[in-house]
Amino acid sequence: MKRLILFLACVSLCIVSCKQKTQQEARQECKKECKKECEKECKPDSACCKNMQLCQSCGMPLSDEVYGTNADGSVNKEYCKYCYAKGAFIAPEMTMNEMIEVCVPHMVEQGMTAEKARQIMEQTLPTLKRWKQE
Repeated sequence: MKRLILFLACVSLCIVSCKQKTQQEARQECKKECKKECEKECKPDSACCKNMQLCQSCGMPLSDEVYGTNADGSVNKEYCKYCYAKGAFIAPEMTMNEMIEVCVPHMVEQGMTAEKARQIMEQTLPTLKRWKQE
């Protein structure tokens, strides 16, 4: 979990700094930049370095260990298990601002200031599927 939060912070910072690029271009650039940080915490061939899939609710990097589940029990590769299980959001009434307040303390635990964590989440969450305004 510690590795995921650290990587989430790194990815979020990169996405924010690359906002004038397309999301795909930003993720490719972030993957290169964050790999250095990721290598400090895990092996370069680990899921966090190879795969930049993010939970479309909280922004956590996704891997086999944290995928959510569909109603039929199959793996859902869009959401993490903390946000989505058995085909539904765990907290369906949660607002984007409430999600930010849930995520910020985890990022602070990893050494980020609350202000910076909040700024990252405020800029990242609106780009995710659950929170996108169409």
